[in-house]
Amino acid sequence: GPAMNHALKIFLFAVVMVLAACENEAYESGDGGLSAMRADFVEMRTDGNSNITSIETDDGEELWLTQAISTAWAERPDTVYRALMYYNKVADGEGAPKAEPLAVSQVLVPQITPIGQLVGEMKTDPVALVSAWKSPNGRYVNLELSLKTGAADGGTGSHTIGLVCDGVDENADGTRTIRLRLYHDQGGMPEYYSVGTYVSIAASRLPQPLKPGDEVSVSINTYDGMTTREFGF
Repeated sequence: GPAMNHALKIFLFAVVMVLAACENEAYESGDGGLSAMRADFVEMRTDGNSNITSIETDDGEELWLTQAISTAWAERPDTVYRALMYYNKVADGEGAPKAEPLAVSQVLVPQITPIGQLVGEMKTDPVALVSAWKSPNGRYVNLELSLKTGAADGGTGSHTIGLVCDGVDENADGTRTIRLRLYHDQGGMPEYYSVGTYVSIAASRLPQPLKPGDEVSVSINTYDGMTTREFGF
């Protein structure tokens, strides 16, 4: 089904990421070799020592990890981080399910800036939109993007990704449409090859809390022109 296809795509992406060693940290697996590997978008929670001890998947399942792990980018204690985690689902001594972490990569969760508060001009350098979907728990709209990049002359330069809110439309039936646009500054980077990246738009960071029936529209400038995806809540 679609879910399996999506998991397969994520796995292929993970292999590329591991080869590129880009923001991806792998962990030694223990005795979970017989378990099926899973790839899930999750919220990871750090403890008081900035170690990751538990996750909640987008399907709403909460799992303790079989071992505490840490990453360079999840550095704050007692904080929730967005990530793509590869893990084996294993049973502990009591038969309760746990997650044996195999690898984890960061998912960007940008702040959402009202267009009137944007400093500088709006940048919409093109990206490739691979896929877009809403998390089953309704907490995120997720974008799988492909950015063209390469080594910049002089070794400087970087992509900048963000989100801008163009406004909130009141619909005739009382619902609202929150209009977002992807901010992307190529930053002078050459376009030699493509690198995949994930962006999660947090419902909690929208300018107004969502009510049932509200819609979030996301406009993205792609190499094929401007495209808009709409997600109902």
